Amino acid sequence: MTIIKDKSVFDINYIPTELPVRQDLVDEIFNKITFMNRYVLFLGGMPGNGKTISVKKALDRLDRSVIDVYVNCSEINSYTSIAKEILEKVRNKPYNEKGKTRYQLSEDLKKMLKTKRDKKIVIVFDEVDKLIIKKDNHDEIFFPLVNHGNANFIFISNDASILSRMDGRIASRLSSEKKIVETYSPNDIYQILLQRAEEGLIDTSWSIDTLIGIAKFSSDVSGDVRYALKLLERVSILTEMNNESKITDERIKEAIKEVQVSEIDEIFPTLPKHLKLVVVSLSLECVKNGGFAITYPNAYGVYRRFARDLPFGFVGERQFRDYLRSLEMLGLFEFQWRSNPKGQGRVRIATPINFEPSKFIEKINGNIGDETQGVGG
Repeated sequence: MTIIKDKSVFDINYIPTELPVRQDLVDEIFNKITFMNRYVLFLGGMPGNGKTISVKKALDRLDRSVIDVYVNCSEINSYTSIAKEILEKVRNKPYNEKGKTRYQLSEDLKKMLKTKRDKKIVIVFDEVDKLIIKKDNHDEIFFPLVNHGNANFIFISNDASILSRMDGRIASRLSSEKKIVETYSPNDIYQILLQRAEEGLIDTSWSIDTLIGIAKFSSDVSGDVRYALKLLERVSILTEMNNESKITDERIKEAIKEVQVSEIDEIFPTLPKHLKLVVVSLSLECVKNGGFAITYPNAYGVYRRFARDLPFGFVGERQFRDYLRSLEMLGLFEFQWRSNPKGQGRVRIATPINFEPSKFIEKINGNIGDETQGVGG
């Protein structure tokens, strides 16, 4: 029995013809890029709340009136790779960066930006926090871009406070508008699921109550619409596999169990010994604090206690920070700088992505092998 008529609607990169939610944001971005001489925007907020898709939708509407360059900083974050991406997209031809110094790359960027064009240039830096916190100086990358020509910029990040870590000279030159996008409400998620169900599933295979239930559950679990879409896709596949014509509560419960086998359950067994200890340390601190971990000194101190009996002991703070970056890249934790909830100053907070630390610790406690034995106890 086939109930799925278009699998593409469940794809993370799928952009519908109309957005059921965030249309006001799309319209605002479209209008400001259209009518302002130069527009600089920062979008912050929790993962899966429509930041990136809103920007992409606005750029789709602008279409041939702009030259848009999309840079995902989790994948493209070196000076050379960013320069190459921008130069190739704007010039619409290959760029040979081999053997060129940063000075030469900078000069080529300046020349390109100063060239008069009928079309506006819009450069989007998605997950810009990955670039700003990188070891390389981000000011060297941004400086030639913001000081020459009048390109438009959109910065996107899950970390709403990341601009405070941007070089002051760059931040003052940009003077960006800052918007914090709210997490989707249960009704928002329902509206998105309704659109995808209408476009991707046979009409008789689902009901309004089914979508409302999935939306409410997803909102309670994470608020990330990607979770809800993954759940709808999985329950649809399970319904087909069982040769059934309509999604039932039984299949929803089965899909929830499968979807809740999070990334951490798949990734954790493959991690190196010390990185496993870091995951456990962060998780224990999240349990202790009710959902978040203070990475240093708290989680680092827990890690040190676990690792001190290993053959070469624990790693230093710098390597520990590298471990945190690895976990962020793996999509297990997200990190933000916030005011210290237990004192003065600012601390780096870790929050888990789509898994419950208490259940994770309960699952591994006393059953995680010699390399991390007993760390959950």
